[in-house]
Amino acid sequence: MKKHLLRNITWIALIAVWSFLAGAYFNLGWVSDHSLPFRVGFAIGGIGMWIVFVAMGIFVYRFLKNTGNDDPAKISLGVVSFFTICFLLIAWVKYDEVQKDKFVEDLETSFVIHYQNKATDKAIEIEDLEWELQSLYSSIYSDLKRHPQLEQLMPLTSTHAVFEENRIVAELCLQVMKMNVELGYPPPAGMVELFE
Repeated sequence: MKKHLLRNITWIALIAVWSFLAGAYFNLGWVSDHSLPFRVGFAIGGIGMWIVFVAMGIFVYRFLKNTGNDDPAKISLGVVSFFTICFLLIAWVKYDEVQKDKFVEDLETSFVIHYQNKATDKAIEIEDLEWELQSLYSSIYSDLKRHPQLEQLMPLTSTHAVFEENRIVAELCLQVMKMNVELGYPPPAGMVELFE
């Protein structure tokens, strides 16, 4: 009995970790509409998978116990493990896409700080600069996620490399500001200089 208890506890712990990851990445890759922050979508997916698998495990366990099975826990944990592996494989298909989404979302803070510092270094004064930068980043957000060269940015380890040595983000920002000028909404004075 003790041997089975230890086995079940260890098995449940492993399932808990891997099913959470399976649910999180499945939700982010296949279900989420990307309107929620990455961490929220991650938590919702993982907890949702826990709820489904706990219900499934209890149902299978009770069914087997009622039919007189000698070790219903083993079979019910095996069933849940099988579905965990299935969802991990399905989630793995879109793992790279999810990592790109996370990178682009996390990049916003570095983007704002970098160009605030650059404005200070260049002695460029722009009213509500933080808001202007956040607004600009939200304008390039979708294009950056779909950019064919996004993977070139992901391994870079410094903000200078991401925003200055590589021109992807700067060029997208300049394109947005040029389009806004054509629409009659020019950026604040000095904004364009930050990205040239």
